[in-house]
This record gives sequence, C-alpha cells and structure tokens, in this order.
Amino acid sequence: MKIVRNPQEWEAVRAAGKPWFLIRYGVLGRGIPLALLCAVAIQFALGTPPAEWLRSQDFLLRLGLFVLLFSFTGSMTANATWKLNERRFGGAGGAPR
Repeated sequence: MKIVRNPQEWEAVRAAGKPWFLIRYGVLGRGIPLALLCAVAIQFALGTPPAEWLRSQDFLLRLGLFVLLFSFTGSMTANATWKLNERRFGGAGGAPR
C-alpha cells in the first residue's frame, strides 16, 4: 500500500483520483499478485507439474476466484487507506485536520 508522508505527496496521489488509487493498489498491487501466489502455492502443494497448470480447469477456476476475492479485499483496504489519508492531509490545500 502507498505510504504517504506529507501533504504535497498526498496531493499528487489524490490528483490521479480515487478510482485509479483503488485499481492501482487494490487490484494491481494486491489482488492479482496475491491471487497468483496463492494459486501457484496450492498447485505446488498438490504436486501438479507446472506444465499442466494452464490446461487445468481447477487451476484456472481457483485463480479466477482468488483474483475476485483478493481484488475485493485489496480494494477495501485501499479505500480505507484513501479515507485515512483524506483525514490526515485533507482535501485542497493539504492542511492537516
């Protein structure tokens, strides 16, 4: 998750918009990487050879479900981070509240 240390940095992040923040940090930063990591870890635990993973309907279904789950929870976390930074640094002008 993006750690913002000062109002100027927050204004730059904020200028890109909340939807981009949620996609960047929730979906791209957490959802997809964590889904891939978990799906691959499960395949290794099951002992399936890596060459067969993309042909395996179970792997693709598991990966899809994990992407949905982790993207949702990642977006919730990113939304909470957005709200925290809004409280810390405020809107226009960046004055702390």
